[in-house]
Amino acid sequence: MANIEELPSGSYRYTKQIDGRRIRVTFDHYPSDKEILLALADKMQDSAPIKSDKLPFVVAAKQYINLKRNVLSPSTVREYGNTIGRLSKEFTDKDIYLMTAVDVQAEINRLSADHSPKTVRNFHAFIVSVINTFYPEFRANTTLPQKVDNSPYIPTDEEVQRFMAYIKEKKPRYYCLCVLAMYGLRRSEIMAIRPEDLDGNTLKISKALVKDENRKWVVKTTKTTKSTREIVIPQEIADMIREKGYAFSGQPSNISKAINKACKDLDIQHFTLHKLRHYFATKLLSENVDIVTVMSLGGWSDVRTLQKHYAHALEDKKKKAVTIIDSIID
Repeated sequence: MANIEELPSGSYRYTKQIDGRRIRVTFDHYPSDKEILLALADKMQDSAPIKSDKLPFVVAAKQYINLKRNVLSPSTVREYGNTIGRLSKEFTDKDIYLMTAVDVQAEINRLSADHSPKTVRNFHAFIVSVINTFYPEFRANTTLPQKVDNSPYIPTDEEVQRFMAYIKEKKPRYYCLCVLAMYGLRRSEIMAIRPEDLDGNTLKISKALVKDENRKWVVKTTKTTKSTREIVIPQEIADMIREKGYAFSGQPSNISKAINKACKDLDIQHFTLHKLRHYFATKLLSENVDIVTVMSLGGWSDVRTLQKHYAHALEDKKKKAVTIIDSIID
């Protein structure tokens, strides 16, 4: 993020103007985007309403969203709003000042019946954040569903080659989209690309197209500061973007339908557009491209995220490294 200054003490300070207020947060290290947003949100809690006699969770949740609206992305605001609607009425009607850890556990148990562990954990994080904003004394001691190891399916080289040939011939309007996904771009980043983002065949990725809380498409900055980057793309793709005026225009649901049909016609295991981004990272890591370069090209801000999602490729690199050492010793 911009507006980060290094102080003489060695600390880092971030400054942002929000609703006419100058908010400053200080860190003892160079902060990530997530750390900045969380610190700003905590700082803004000073403007939270004073404790009243009764505050239903649904009212507190909406106030929480409004409180942090200026430091959250439009898609996050929309997801928070959707989360409220997925909670039971019994829970959202409860007064948060009378809420107990048992109430939270009961709601998490209910949600766990038909939602993935990851989704349930996201619900829990939102619930506890809302309650703690207005009721700091509250302490949750929730047992959450066990995390599931969802190692992503990565298409093989042969499958990707067949898939791309099929898309280019049968579904050409999706070809530019798929090529850019193979260069590590997120769908939201691809949908925001315009000819002015090009300098020759160097593409600047600095924005994303997402839906806001009103389900309207809006352009925002990229997911994190590290996501703003430049990459060199094939001249063919750069020419297509200039000719059409965009990289892709259409509904995301149509992308899924096109990829589903391609996988079915080619008789290969189904994968999503995002799996081409997985393929990008895995392929580079398996070819011994250093992890810092892969992070830079793909716009990852946290090495732990890359290690978590592509551990299998990193393990392959470790095995290759050991083999190299063995050969040297032999």
